[in-house]
Amino acid sequence: MACEAFAPAPAAGTAPPHRRPTWEVRIGAVPIGGNRPIAVQSMTTTPTADAEATARQVAALARGGCDIVRVTVPSRRDAAALPRIREILRAEGISVPLVADIHFTPRLALEVIEHVEKVRINPGNFADRRRLDGQPYDERNFDRDAARAAELFAPVVDRARELGVAIRIGVNHGSLSDRMMHRYGDTPEGMVESAMEFVRVAVDRGHRGLVVSMKASNPQVMVRAYRLLVDRLDAEGVPLPVHLGVTEAGAGEEGRLKSAVGIGTLLQEGIGDTVRVSLTEDPLNEIPVARELVRRFARPPGPWVPPEAPPARATSPIEIGGRTFGGGSPPQVEVVVDAGDAAAVASCLEAGPPPDLVDVVANPGSGTAAVERLRELAARAGTARGLTLERTAWRALGAGDPVLRQALGLCDRIALRVAAEEAGRVVREEAWADTPLLLLLDLPGDDEGEWAESCRTFATATAGVRPGVAVGLWPSVPPDRFARAHGTLLRALARAGHRAPLVLALPAPSGEEPCVMVGGVAGPLLLEGIGDAVRAPAQGTGASRTAERLHGLLRAARRRLERAEYIACPSCGRTLFDLERTTERVRKVTGHLKLRIAVMGCIVNGPGEMADADYGYVGWGPGKVALFAGRELVEKDIPSEQAPERLVALIRSRGDWTDPPAGGAR
Repeated sequence: MACEAFAPAPAAGTAPPHRRPTWEVRIGAVPIGGNRPIAVQSMTTTPTADAEATARQVAALARGGCDIVRVTVPSRRDAAALPRIREILRAEGISVPLVADIHFTPRLALEVIEHVEKVRINPGNFADRRRLDGQPYDERNFDRDAARAAELFAPVVDRARELGVAIRIGVNHGSLSDRMMHRYGDTPEGMVESAMEFVRVAVDRGHRGLVVSMKASNPQVMVRAYRLLVDRLDAEGVPLPVHLGVTEAGAGEEGRLKSAVGIGTLLQEGIGDTVRVSLTEDPLNEIPVARELVRRFARPPGPWVPPEAPPARATSPIEIGGRTFGGGSPPQVEVVVDAGDAAAVASCLEAGPPPDLVDVVANPGSGTAAVERLRELAARAGTARGLTLERTAWRALGAGDPVLRQALGLCDRIALRVAAEEAGRVVREEAWADTPLLLLLDLPGDDEGEWAESCRTFATATAGVRPGVAVGLWPSVPPDRFARAHGTLLRALARAGHRAPLVLALPAPSGEEPCVMVGGVAGPLLLEGIGDAVRAPAQGTGASRTAERLHGLLRAARRRLERAEYIACPSCGRTLFDLERTTERVRKVTGHLKLRIAVMGCIVNGPGEMADADYGYVGWGPGKVALFAGRELVEKDIPSEQAPERLVALIRSRGDWTDPPAGGAR
């Protein structure tokens, strides 16, 4: 099952798709699923045994707009603190539902269940265990171990049903059991089956107060797993609500982009009833990101149509200024600047890494400035030069404007905004016959029936006319319909046999969380392998940040890796070191490498998430760290102050080290 954005085009006037219908589940006073609003969650980072500190953080999260708060319960001492935490919150008038997070110790679930509104269990470690010694799992034990897991889970289900306490069956890609790994491999199918075993036990015992999650640090895996999950739940007649999250997303823009790509894609498909954004930061920072994702991309309740797969479409490569667009090459990054904005061009060239193409926007009055900007770009090897001509400018160029002709001679590609009915004439224009061309179709109004007709006209008129043509949509489409509009264009291109590379022209981000818009808009397409370039406007000294954000978007969607990506957990009471500070220490010495590096606070997901990373740095005990190469445990019990240097030594020993460029890792 693939992205909803590629379902058949709706008839004229049809509303956007709706949210998947589910059972309603109450988490204390907060209902989720059914027709209820999507709830936002977060998790404390304090040791739960410190009741006063934990209660303060819970209260701060509740006042910051968090609907549900999770606390970790790794020991009986933490479990014993829950009544005191509840007492402190009650005295302050805080009634936010609490969730107890349980790993490894089924008995703790029974101890805490009377003091919380929901218990989260992880099927990967609730009863099964992960081996780190490399010994294979014995298939003959599969059914026996499944029965043991059901036996341990049954008392929790029965007590939860009696008390009206919800259960989240929370699968993590990083902590699948050896049993599931042996039968299904490290796959979304294994994640779904891991959850469904526990779902069936609970439903068979009469408890419907269930929520399910399929978290992974890789948005591609996460999205595939959730799609498979809702297919399976609905097919078995148990339409449970789902909790969305990209686990170990990281910090800063990287964490926000990765979360927006994964969560934003599923929300647009109508999947998701509660959301948690996992950032390696103060948990209060998670709330506005989650709320903005829901505000921009959540669908209203109503009739839900499962998504359909996009059309398969290969593209022909185009060489532009030494860069290859299309033909299976990694997507390129384009930044669009105004001809009069010299600061933006200078800023683009300072980005780490810089854009692959800088596109200068010109009109008849700014031709001289455009020439100056293009000359500045020509002095920098490795960055292609584009020229976007406003309508009056390309008409002036066609009429022989000498300054614009000079600009044309300095650029590697021209970009034009066109209406469908003029596209056939524009693509044949002699003025730019020898220059690669980007045609950006300007869709009329907001009627999707008219969009489909415009796309058909455009595709038919421009297919096979001349080489060196790329296509896209002018960024006037509403952000929450961006993927749908491109789906309409893709179908028209496929029917016309059009092999032009597709450039995703993103709108200028708005609001306090720009990464939410960038990741949510482009995510549904990039995760499907769609898009040969991403393009966005920039101004002044902020242009370098725009370029870096677009590179980060491609990393988040697993489409391109040109510097290190970090898989970093959001911290909780189990964490064995300061995650924010440690991640930054690791970043300083490895940020220039083209590797994926995991920084994990404890053993819960650490070894598992190593499968998605080249190297791993995992909390192994108080003040101690273990180092992994992939899933292989290489060294453990390293004093934390020595661990970053030992990580560098490990990378060197495996032949993956390169020295940072002049100026250090960026």
